[in-house]
Amino acid sequence: MCFSVDFCPLALYTISISIARKNTKMSKNHETPSTELPPSEREQAVADAAEFVREQLPVISRLTGLNVGVGVGQGWATDLETGNFTVDPSFFVEHNYSAEHSIYATLHELMAHVRDVIRDPVYAARQREFTSTKDRSLAEARHIFSNILTDIYGNKLTHALLPAMKDVGADIYETRLFAPEHPGEPVDYTQQKPMHLQFLYKIIRQEMIPDSNTLTRPEVDEAITRLRDYEGSGFDVIAYLTDPGAKISGSDRFDQQLVTIWPEYEQLLELDKQEAEQKKQEQQQGSQSGEPGESSEQSEQEQNSQPQDAGENGPFEDAYRDYFENKHPEPMSEEEHDKLDKAIKDAAKEERRKQHDKTKTPEERARDREHQLNKTLREQTGHGLSEHRAYDTELAKWSNSIEHMREVFRSVLNEVVATRRGLSRRAHSDGDVLDPRRLAQTITDIKSGVPEPEAFQRYERVRGRTELIGKTDYIFAFDCSRSMTGEPAQAAAASAVIMLEALAGMERDIKDAEEQHGINLEDFDIRTGLYAFGSKAICLKEISSGLSDRERIDAYQACQTDMGATSDFLALEAIATLPAETERQRIVIVISDGISNDVIRAQNAIKKLRDSGTFVFGVALGSQKAEALYAPHAKLITNPDELPETLQTFIEETVRR
Repeated sequence: MCFSVDFCPLALYTISISIARKNTKMSKNHETPSTELPPSEREQAVADAAEFVREQLPVISRLTGLNVGVGVGQGWATDLETGNFTVDPSFFVEHNYSAEHSIYATLHELMAHVRDVIRDPVYAARQREFTSTKDRSLAEARHIFSNILTDIYGNKLTHALLPAMKDVGADIYETRLFAPEHPGEPVDYTQQKPMHLQFLYKIIRQEMIPDSNTLTRPEVDEAITRLRDYEGSGFDVIAYLTDPGAKISGSDRFDQQLVTIWPEYEQLLELDKQEAEQKKQEQQQGSQSGEPGESSEQSEQEQNSQPQDAGENGPFEDAYRDYFENKHPEPMSEEEHDKLDKAIKDAAKEERRKQHDKTKTPEERARDREHQLNKTLREQTGHGLSEHRAYDTELAKWSNSIEHMREVFRSVLNEVVATRRGLSRRAHSDGDVLDPRRLAQTITDIKSGVPEPEAFQRYERVRGRTELIGKTDYIFAFDCSRSMTGEPAQAAAASAVIMLEALAGMERDIKDAEEQHGINLEDFDIRTGLYAFGSKAICLKEISSGLSDRERIDAYQACQTDMGATSDFLALEAIATLPAETERQRIVIVISDGISNDVIRAQNAIKKLRDSGTFVFGVALGSQKAEALYAPHAKLITNPDELPETLQTFIEETVRR
């Protein structure tokens, strides 16, 4: 039986031969001792087991569909970032398993548990949901039910892929995990275990140990018989639902197990609870009806001698502890289990989302995409989809104005990029002057017999530059006080869009000119900054090249926000503290509709800026006092609609100067 079309039977044969050789090598440890292995044997067993797993794991992983990295290391662990697993066969050796049994137990963990997490995370998640209940005793009963059926399936998968392991599996279950009290005798669970565990233990012995003999109570035998001959059809539902060759998904297999096998198990569990309760009542009655003169100590001794399986976590606490400690040792730590649980939940959630997406209408998918886009934009820019759309609407509205400003600038740029006569950069076989950079190469070419070495430069017309304007920083300060609501705020927001987008476009035009003409325009660039002021001043964009989406929308929204009083001096003072750059021209443009809250302080800030060489220009919206504050470089406008055009004209004049 081959589970992968990518692998031929030769792969299985090779692994089987390897196992056979290992079996011969490790035959002395075939029988797992009841006592602790001697240190020398333990070290050798660890080395043998680790060597085999390390050598065969890549092939086994591919054969079984474990499309993740599985390596041998210290301890069993899961890497949530990569999804890789680390296995450690020494865990089982430390529990006195032979090397051979340790190999089998390691493969068992991969086939029965890790594989399902990877291939069918929804199934793995459902298993965990099934066992997640506040009733600890019920949770453990469910856990054992799920574990044993999963173990049988995983072991059968191992046997199908690696037939040499079937005998090893039978041996480990017969001699260690579900061993008789005396070798060669049948296993008798009739008095040792509650019926629901007898049921599972007999099933796993039947499936793992050929011709096994397991004694259980009649109720258990009858339940198993009903499943082996399901509804009198002759169909063995136990064998079918633990057979990897059945080709059903883990989730479907689990569903059918809950419909067919679980009711029989649950019925036996309820009978066990009834018997446990009856036994408890009989013990209580016996202790109360002791013979006169009988000491309490004697009564207690007799009570303790009675067979009982009770504890604070339910009547089957001891039986469950025996299973988890002796019949299903757990190599993963509690911490690693928590990590694995998280990985399962995340993978299952993603798988369920994918399955759910397949049932969605085109409209629902469109809404999901929009929701995801909104989330992404908010993470990247701090603004959601609706805010981006509002800005884009404003951008489209003023696109002609933005393009007009760029055209004005391009005309200036064309004057900067002038024509001049210069020598070519590329060498030619003939030309006007010898290329001094190629003298050594020319001599070499001549000695080598090159008939026409490329040793000359030619005069040609190349692009150059003239000095019209230099580096310029435009810093805008927008009044966002309470009086700027309504039309003034809309005009200010529009102005911010036009100015920032147009100047950012100018920066791109400079770079395009440099690439197109092959010249350096580093002394000719434009940067922008933006402040908003009300009761306080906020820097919305530090002086820099470019314009990010966050800065765009921050500026647009701030210009429409009520920030309280008119403290323009706070913005002016903040700008005045910026480090001076002598090689750059700094132009500050203040837009306000009212007089400053502190005229003297504002005047001092303006003077400080101008004394440092900064050009300060004020645009007053209907306020003669504001115009006077920024005189002689000020402009009074009476209609907010004039604001974008006024700023545009001023920028054009500064560019053309």
